[in-house]
Amino acid sequence: MMVLQWYPVYWSRQSYWSELSFQGIEVEVTQPKTGAFPGRPAAIPPYFWGGEPRSRLGKFVGRKPGQHAFLIHPGYLEVRDLIGNGTVVDLKRLSFQAQGLVRQIFSGIEDMSDSSSLDDVKSLSCPEPGATLVQLRLSPELESWKVAQHAIGNILPAKGAGLSQASDNVLEILKAAGWPEALKTNNALFGCGIASLLMGAADVPTMFSNYVTDMAFYYEHGYNYIFPSLESLLQKGLADPQALHTPGGRERREAICVGKQYIQGKISLERQHKAHLTNLSARLSRRTAQIISLSESSLLGMAAEAIARGFDPGAVINDLVFSSPGTDVVDIGCDLLNSEVMNSFLNVSDITDTGIVSEDVLRRVYDAYAATGTRMLTQRWHEPVARMCAALYTWHIQNDRHMFFRRAILGWPKARKSPARPQREADFDEVFDEQYRTTGFYRPLDPEYACNGEETCNHVYHFLDCYQEEPLLRELWWILVVEPLEYVRGGQIDERREHDLVEGSRLLMAKLYSRGLVLEMVWLIAHANHHAWQVNYLFEAAMFGSLLDGGALAGKLDRHEEGKIDMPPMSYTCM
Repeated sequence: MMVLQWYPVYWSRQSYWSELSFQGIEVEVTQPKTGAFPGRPAAIPPYFWGGEPRSRLGKFVGRKPGQHAFLIHPGYLEVRDLIGNGTVVDLKRLSFQAQGLVRQIFSGIEDMSDSSSLDDVKSLSCPEPGATLVQLRLSPELESWKVAQHAIGNILPAKGAGLSQASDNVLEILKAAGWPEALKTNNALFGCGIASLLMGAADVPTMFSNYVTDMAFYYEHGYNYIFPSLESLLQKGLADPQALHTPGGRERREAICVGKQYIQGKISLERQHKAHLTNLSARLSRRTAQIISLSESSLLGMAAEAIARGFDPGAVINDLVFSSPGTDVVDIGCDLLNSEVMNSFLNVSDITDTGIVSEDVLRRVYDAYAATGTRMLTQRWHEPVARMCAALYTWHIQNDRHMFFRRAILGWPKARKSPARPQREADFDEVFDEQYRTTGFYRPLDPEYACNGEETCNHVYHFLDCYQEEPLLRELWWILVVEPLEYVRGGQIDERREHDLVEGSRLLMAKLYSRGLVLEMVWLIAHANHHAWQVNYLFEAAMFGSLLDGGALAGKLDRHEEGKIDMPPMSYTCM
């Protein structure tokens, strides 16, 4: 068994990443203004925390299991039980369980008769209780709507490859033109890249190194075939000697190795069975759904680092589990047709019990998931994994893959037009019962954090008033919320306007980062995300819009393939 190598702490960062420039990400992060954010945010850690080795952050050294440097939040009971102390060993245990479940689920696929009809809902049993495969179909009403929309040309194009390079303007702002090609796609730079920039790190080189290691996420997008140097780059990030010495740095890299094993195993199974996966979905229990969603995030490293630094393990794992529905919500129609049997919306028992995907059931599942992310987006938005989840909204817009605005304009007629009243919050084990059926349970969000539900709400007006000297913040809200709503309400597809909204948001985020307005940008993005779930329902619109997928990827994988070549072997095995 190989172990990530330990290097002396005085190893020179300049010599390790000497071929690259970090000038554009070496920013002086501003201190937020008192009273700008709703509520009273708990102590927000410094953006670069490596300079305080014995500070409150650094006290994780020698900290016993169960002791935490940051606030332990109420609730999150089931995920808290699942994760235990939140060590890499705990994450590895859950990931191995997820791998076993996925193997079981795929094991019986070829037993299905090629002639089996969608009129007969069939399950394929697996050894694990609650883990089966079910054939799905749209309800007659949704199928009729889809046929009618396709007849008038409202067809959602196939999911994009996510390979377009970031614009010269963006790369110039971030001084990233010399970075490796895989890191300069819009999909990566405004996905794991912006997540790293929003979360911060021990120091600038470690922040870049973290971005490199998180590129394991993009193996599920086929990046290892498109960018042959990705594997060696990833291994360099995993072996980064000083990053391994930072708070949580070793744990982060060991957990990435664990997560990569899950990704590779699932990819292999999907490639093997892709011709048999159309309209199939896994039926899961609530517990197995959370175990699988954790590994489906492909970002175990972020969780391992946050917990090692002293953040609440229950809240961290809750956030990583939420990243699955936070991604899947825009992919429901696409995942019905292609190789994905682990869409967290289509896995819920409200759907798998009958095999029917109906409008009412989708809304019920949508509301359940929306409630599970509310506290994260409104109260805990400044915690590390919460920052990543907040940026899922902008990633959907910017990744050259999900065509968020196209989905939203196509699905807008079916989206609710009035905000949730009250805005709702609840835990995963409250909105779903043990069989993974929705319960209808929720609590009203604490009035201190609930906004008034206007398009530009009272919280945003107050925030922008505090930052009148920073007009870019107002522009970001407008391009993420106000202008998209204007576009989808108009009902006329305009590719040029979609492009301008997408690229405009990328440029604004790059500019705001270069000005050091990191926390301010995080809060604004988190609140835009909250609005998309429960105020303006742009996520619901995109969900219904995804049902109009034209079917170009039916029976195929939604990523680049390279014949039958196996994935590169792991170079590191974690303890």
